Amino acid sequence: MDLTNSVNNITLCTYNCRSVKSSVTEIQELCAKSDLVCLQEHWLLPNEVNLLSHISADFLAVGSSAVDTSEDILIGRPYGGTAILYRKSISGLISVIFTCDPRISAIILKSDLGPVLLVSVYMPTDYGDSECLESYIATCAYITALFQESETEAVNLVVAGDFNCQVGSRFYDSFLRFAEENK
Repeated sequence: MDLTNSVNNITLCTYNCRSVKSSVTEIQELCAKSDLVCLQEHWLLPNEVNLLSHISADFLAVGSSAVDTSEDILIGRPYGGTAILYRKSISGLISVIFTCDPRISAIILKSDLGPVLLVSVYMPTDYGDSECLESYIATCAYITALFQESETEAVNLVVAGDFNCQVGSRFYDSFLRFAEENK
């Protein structure tokens, strides 16, 4: 395998860590067994996202915070946030995709099957109102658009994360439609 051009065998895992600060040991264990680690609910502030690249000496990271600090006031716990940790040895095959949605972190990985858009996602939770369903559909649409816009770069899509969806749930039809449309 020539790592300068693409990879043909990688290990990927995903983990809803519900606070990266209290899950460092578990994430380090995942890093020891994987090449790519998708995280959801890291609960980091925007100025703390760089901590993700210090979890393992062998990994770099890209992530987004779900915390809005524009008002200079933080009330309560900073829920949400996504990230992708990737092994330094394959960093030359990774292109970071900057998203404007804190529910999504993304990279493009050069593989033997062609470039792969890898998305770590934390989908909205169903609180029973119409806003939740609209947000779920919008997040699916955003990922689809991200993939379509990257068609010249990525020919495959892998979405990993917390889908907050079960068979028969209110989000299930939207999730199935999303999966079928993006193969």
